[in-house]
Order: sequence, then structure tokens, then C-alpha cells
Amino acid sequence: MAALVIASIPGLAWAQPTTATAPGAPKAAGSERRNDALEDVDLLRLLDVEVSTATKTLETLDDAPAIMTAITADEIRRWGYQSVGEVLEHVVGFYLIDDHILPNAGVQGMTGGLGAESGVIKVMINGRSAAFRTTSGNWLGTELIPLSVIKQIEVVRGPASALYGADAFLGVVNIITLDPEDIPFADGTVQVGVTQDHPSGRVDVVGGMFTDRFEMMLTAAGELDDRSGLKLPDESPAPRIPPYHSGRLAQNLERRSGVVGARLGFRHPERGHHLVVSAYWSGIRRGGDFAQWAQLTGGTDSFGREAGTVVSLQQRRVAVDGLFQLNRELAFAVQGMYFQGGVLPDDRVDVAGGWYYIERRMAYRGVDASVEARWMPWDRFNVILNLESVYDKEDMPSFRRVSKLTGQSFGSPEREQESAELVDLGALLSANLKVLDPWLKLTGGLRYDHHSKYGNQLTGRFGATSHLGKSVVAKLLYGSAFKAPSPYLLYAQPLVPGDVIGNEFLSPQLIHTVDAELTLRPAAWVSATTGLSYSRLNDKAEFVPRGINQTAQNVASQESLIWTVRADVHRGDAVGGYGSFETVRSARESGQVGYQADLVGSSMVAYPSWIVRGGAYVKLPSPSFLPLELSTQGILVGPRLSAEASTLEAGSAFRLPTYLKWNASLVARNLWIIPGHETTVAVRAKNILGSTGPDPGFSGFEYPLSPREIYLELRHRY
Repeated sequence: MAALVIASIPGLAWAQPTTATAPGAPKAAGSERRNDALEDVDLLRLLDVEVSTATKTLETLDDAPAIMTAITADEIRRWGYQSVGEVLEHVVGFYLIDDHILPNAGVQGMTGGLGAESGVIKVMINGRSAAFRTTSGNWLGTELIPLSVIKQIEVVRGPASALYGADAFLGVVNIITLDPEDIPFADGTVQVGVTQDHPSGRVDVVGGMFTDRFEMMLTAAGELDDRSGLKLPDESPAPRIPPYHSGRLAQNLERRSGVVGARLGFRHPERGHHLVVSAYWSGIRRGGDFAQWAQLTGGTDSFGREAGTVVSLQQRRVAVDGLFQLNRELAFAVQGMYFQGGVLPDDRVDVAGGWYYIERRMAYRGVDASVEARWMPWDRFNVILNLESVYDKEDMPSFRRVSKLTGQSFGSPEREQESAELVDLGALLSANLKVLDPWLKLTGGLRYDHHSKYGNQLTGRFGATSHLGKSVVAKLLYGSAFKAPSPYLLYAQPLVPGDVIGNEFLSPQLIHTVDAELTLRPAAWVSATTGLSYSRLNDKAEFVPRGINQTAQNVASQESLIWTVRADVHRGDAVGGYGSFETVRSARESGQVGYQADLVGSSMVAYPSWIVRGGAYVKLPSPSFLPLELSTQGILVGPRLSAEASTLEAGSAFRLPTYLKWNASLVARNLWIIPGHETTVAVRAKNILGSTGPDPGFSGFEYPLSPREIYLELRHRY
């Protein structure tokens, strides 16, 4: 079981000029302004959603100088999302490939390739990285955070290294947790259902208390699911299937996840000071029948011994965050975090048909600390100066072979346990100026990083936002970012023939992006947004086929152009919906030479050329004591080109067909079964049509989509 808690990070953003996400932080005059001419309450919430990720300053979504989406707790509950990964699946500009261990997010036509684990984006909890440091990957399932503790999720599409450092590469996902005054005494959700003919269940709880000066919160979530029975797609050109396995049905796709944690906070309401201490432990255990090393290994081998790959990982974090408001114009934020993670004892990699299995070894620990000064001499201008230091000590990936018969290791270790120390020192200067409010707001920032392996790196961001009228908002933005290759890319050792090989001589990746966006609100109940983004990525680092193995390499470059459009219609809570469309054109240099280069070509791989998303909800006619809401949501995914490994194995590139995933929910809210305590009951179905996909894989086989799931949900709040 895995766990997580997260505290609101004091000083992440200021509400002109004090912190926004810090529990109990005051808001400046004017930050809660409303347009009295508008009558639609739901649209008011849309217009006045306040975000902080774009500038570390509290502002409305329209004013934020970023291509940005905010998903509120109400939306999470309405659409029945079970994880942050499901949220991102329905965000414009994102696409997730699920290998049934850890999802791999791509952004704007670009993916991280084999083993990236969504490492092309930076996932944060209240401004703190939640990455598994060895792979730079991000866990996006139940193990990341209990959904009951989320206030909203802020998604920035595009580079943000100038604000958040090296891993804020293709995008940022910042999860904002509950304010102190929103912490319930107890709030619990239980889900019980069926997945692929197997029982499934989830639990998600949060509770605590708060006063004017003190807050306490405890939270936990857990998942037990089983996708066994999914079929290895027939399109797979070269799966590694053990001889004892007949057919193509997976026997070991059991999923266990969990998260637990706590936070304590103290504040001085008159002076604005704040101190938060938080801690968490988180872990996953996944059946690995679709793991990269060998497929369909679960079950019993030809000698009657238990077989199968199990991926079992954990991470933990302890953080202290303080905000000190010296006066109205000047504040200081101090943050420190200790992090640690690695493999758990039951982690094992089974080789196809082998009489032994492999125990992996990898671990990390380190410290992330920063001090930040915020100066706001007047309401239209603010400056942020941040100094940050990250120390990461990595036990390089290694392994040993263990006999299935005796349980004893044999042979010499493939690599003696060695360590590598990675240090990054960063300095940020950012400023925001309202030249002519609301006609023109300018944003700019520079960040300098000195990396112990990659030396000096400079990234920047510049942008302009403008309210051209009461119903038109325009944005023009530029941003750059760098990403240091993960320790896994640098030091990986092949566990079996055909596995990955690290490369210590990789260069850092660099990206430059230009964005333009236009938002129209012709009426109080409707809005529409369209945008165009161009990105150029240099020295892209990923595992690419080299002989029988996949070796970490810098491929030369990739260019991507994406056009998006989205429309929203809302009539309060009675009826509403949205629809979006995106199309991507991307070209790359594969890093292959000769015949192989001609074979794989330069077209975008794995990412769909177009995606359509939509959703609608309506309150049904029903008795007042049983208010019912019906909601439905779907995603139509266009063709995806096979990844390089599958193309080379098949002897030609091939496209995977279009598919539709459709979800639906019937929800009864505001039930007062126990007087004074709200209860919600829902029946939900995911992937009703049972679409199988498949999605492209990066190891010579493809992945089936997540299966149909039907479940009953019960939520009770004290």
C-alpha cells in the first residue's frame, strides 16, 4: 500500500501581495471582485477561478500568463475521476499511454519514450516536486494523493523551467490542497465495483481540525484492482512471451496503491506568518505482465513454480515551510524538504522461460531547500527572487540473479553498489507589471541553474496578456526550459537481452515554445478558447533501439505545432457541458542511420494526430429528497504511429486505429441520511464500450487500454 499527504505550501503564491495557497493567508483587496452584470453563478466560478502556478502570484485564470487549465474539486467529483492521471487524460494538449504499471504522459505531440513515466512534465503538490527521483517519473494514480484533499489542479502546458527548475519541461501539474478552513472533521469515500470480471475497491479519507492559529490534517487513500484477463494486442510485432504461457491473456495485472500522510500548521493571523510541517509515505505494487523485460510472465512456469514480474516501489518526504510577512510590501518564504525512495523487497523481474528471477536495486535520498523574497511596492507590480539548492544522492541501478529453486543469489553482482551525487543550484528573478490594467499585463523571468554534471543553464519566460474588451482575452507567450537526463537514462543496466542501457555522456534537453491564445465570452453562459503553440526541442534524450538493446541517446531535434479549440456552456448546476478538439503536426530526427533511419522516418510517433473530447451533465427531474444528476464524458482518439522499436521489429511503420472511450455517472447528492451530515451515492461506469485500443508500446509490443469498470461510490462528510 502506498501513501501520501501534502500540506499547503506557505508562500507558493501571493494574493497581492500575501500568500494564496498558504492555509489561512489573507487576500488583498480586489482579489474577490465580481461582475454584478453577470447572473450565471456557474460562469462566475469559471471567470473567478484563482490560480498561482503561472507566476507564483494569485490571479484569475484569464490574467495568468500561461496556456493553463484549472480543474476544481467539484469537477473531479462531477466527472468521477479516480486519479490525477484520469484528470490529465481529459486535458487539452495531453495524452497518456498506460502500460498498466505507470502511465506515460505526452504533451503537444512529444513523448518521453521508454521508461519516461510522465517525466516530461513536473508534477507538484503545492509547488513541491512529487517525482520518483531515479527515473524523474511521476506517479499519477491513487498513490500520488487522496482526491479528497485536493482543492484544485492547475495544469500549465509549455515549458516552465524559469519558475520551477529543470524538470518543468513540457508542462507543469500543480496540485493545490485544501485551505485550513476547508478541512472537514471527516470526509470519506468508498468505491466497490468490478474490473475485467475482478472485484475492485478504493478508499479515500481526509480529516482534521483548524482554529485561527492551528491546523491539523490526516489523509489516506488506497486501491486494490486487478486488470488480469486483458489481451496482449495482436498488433504487437515482437513480444517476449515465456514458453509456459499459452494464448495472449494477462494473468498478473493486480494493482495495489496507497497513500497516507499528515500536516501540522501554525500561523499568526495578524502578522501573516505561517509554518507548516508535512510528511508522507507512498508506494505501489503492480503485476508486470506488460512490463518491458518480458510479457505474460505471470502464473505458474513449466516446473510448477510461481512466476511473474512484480514492480514494487516506495517514496517518502518530510517538509518544513515557513512564510514571514515583514510588511505589506515584503515577505520571505523558506522551504526545506528531505526525500527518499527506492524498490521494496518484493520487487522482482521475471525473465521469459528462465529458472531465475532478478532483484533490482536502486534508491535515492536528498534535500531540496529554497529561500524566496517577494517584494510588491504597489498593486500593479511585484518581484520574486528565489534561491534554491537540490542535492540528490543516487544508488545507481544494479541487480542480482536469484534462483527460483533455492531462493539464493548466484554469480557476481552485475555492478557493485555505486553512488552518484547530483547537485543543482538555481536562482530565479521574476516580475509582473500591469502596464495598463486590464488592457496590458507583462510578465518576465529568468532562471540560472548550475548543475554539477551539466554546468550553467539559463532559461527564461516572457508574456503579455490583454483584456481587449469585456468578452475578449488574448495571450502571447514565450518560454524555454532545460531537462537534465534522469539517473535512469544515465546509469541504467540491462537486466535481460534487449533491455535498456544508460549513457553517462548524454547532453541536457532544451526546448523553446511560443504560444498564442484567444478567449471569447459572448454571453454569460458560454465561452470559447482557441490556441496555437509551436515548440522546438533540441537534444531530446530517450532510449532508442541500438542492436538488440535500447540505448539512451540524444536524438537531434523535434518540432511540434498544435492547434486547440474548446467551448464551454453552463447554466448553473442544472445543465452544462464542454467540447474540445486538438490537432498536432510534429516532425523529429530519430537518431537512426541508414536503412533504419529510412524505416522509422521523421513522423511523430505514439502521439495521436488529433483528439476530440467532450462532456455533459444535467439534473434529472426527481423528488427533492433524491436529487439526481446524469453526467457523461468521452474521448475520441485519432490514429497513432507505431514507436520505433515496433516499427523496426515489424519491418515497416504501422498506425493503430481510432478509438472511443466513454464514461457515464448517475449521482445523488445532498442526501441527508444522517441529519446534518451530507451523503453522496453514485453509480459510475468507465470505458462502457470496452474499447481495447491498442496504444503504442516502446519495447516491440503494444498496450491494451484500461478495461471496462463499473462501481458503486459512497461518500459521507461530517
